[in-house]
Amino acid sequence: MSYRIQCTTKFDITATGTRNRMVRNSMPYVDLAGNDITDDTSWQRSRNQQANWETVNQLVALRTLPENINDPVYNVDSATWSFSFEIPDISAIGTADNMFYFIECDCTGVPMISGLCESVDTGTFLQSQAADPNIWFNRLR
Repeated sequence: MSYRIQCTTKFDITATGTRNRMVRNSMPYVDLAGNDITDDTSWQRSRNQQANWETVNQLVALRTLPENINDPVYNVDSATWSFSFEIPDISAIGTADNMFYFIECDCTGVPMISGLCESVDTGTFLQSQAADPNIWFNRLR
């Protein structure tokens, strides 16, 4: 049996596909999110969005091998990005008392790049166990 998990965050984790170093002769181009990359500033924002996406993926993969990962989607109403993934064993990311305890601990305190396309103050670190978390998980049915 696999478990479908949703991750939601206030940080911009747009999957842009912009990786590695900037190559000026490859510009202009359109990244995977549909952004026009025409100069240093647009490239840096696209790269930072992708870096945040990669960071969250790495955190999820610390304890289990996620499968069927969806690209993040921005929700205008809640000003959050969310994506879902499947895992084969829910005990890999939590305990009987807290289904997401381990993954929440792994995420807490991890630095993120802010000031991208967020419309709320996120801080500069992931906080999953705070009174006002900026990343959280829930099980989808």
